Amino acid sequence: MPDTLPLFPLNTVVFPGGLLPLRIFEQRYLEMVKQAIADNTPFGICAPALAAAIREGSEAGTPAVPYAVGTRVHITDWDMPQTGILHIETQAAERFVVRSTRTEPGG
Repeated sequence: MPDTLPLFPLNTVVFPGGLLPLRIFEQRYLEMVKQAIADNTPFGICAPALAAAIREGSEAGTPAVPYAVGTRVHITDWDMPQTGILHIETQAAERFVVRSTRTEPGG
């Protein structure tokens, strides 16, 4: 498993072996997913520790603080039905522990 992994904070959990379809539309995550597709690399899904605040919109646009455990996922299929919207199918591999985080420029 790589030492670093891009994280996608979602208010959901996916267990190893599970399938999770996603609709990507936010620019920072479009860029992250496009890079994962181009490089054929995984990314991590973590529930944000501030899920209630994010759900209510008070944390919109700010970096999410993830829970300490997430799941590494691989993109198995993708489609771009229109500009700025990406549909992907993911399959979960194994769980991982978040040891530290950093925010890339742009989010």
